[in-house]
Amino acid sequence: MKTHLLTLALACTTFVGCSEKDVQVSEAPESSEPIVMDELPPMMDMGGHPEHGPHGGELVELGKEAFHIEMMHGTGAVALYVLDGSATKAVAIEAEKLTVSLKHDGEVKSFELPADPQAEDESGKSSRFTSTSAEMDQWMEAGAEGAVILQINGKSFTGKISHDHDHEGHDHGSHEGHAH
Repeated sequence: MKTHLLTLALACTTFVGCSEKDVQVSEAPESSEPIVMDELPPMMDMGGHPEHGPHGGELVELGKEAFHIEMMHGTGAVALYVLDGSATKAVAIEAEKLTVSLKHDGEVKSFELPADPQAEDESGKSSRFTSTSAEMDQWMEAGAEGAVILQINGKSFTGKISHDHDHEGHDHGSHEGHAH
């Protein structure tokens, strides 16, 4: 008798089974509305910070992404901006000047950039350092490499200046073999 009941139960389950009506599928409603973004995402490099600084300049890393220097050149003058680890916000430091050592065509020279505080910098501090040295600007435009050493909150940082060949809008003379 138990075998007959088991067979009968299996037969009922097989014939009745599940129908498509029992399955509930939830579909997301389709929207014809366009997706609106408040602003475009910033261009980021693999390090998680923008490829260029807030002023459009090349970035120099200080420490292990602790701070950055943004370099602006090509206008007959040079400006260096001290930025935070995200390379998006100015960091005012206690320094009267920054010294940059550059090497170009086998010649090494140091250039001083006096503090040129921005309006939002705390009194006695500066996040911007500028030079009107046409020679420094020409060296930077020609692809000079070097270093800048500075103190931030009592700690020394060295930034390696190596020219970024992957940008447009600059005339760097003849850099044969490099794509601009």
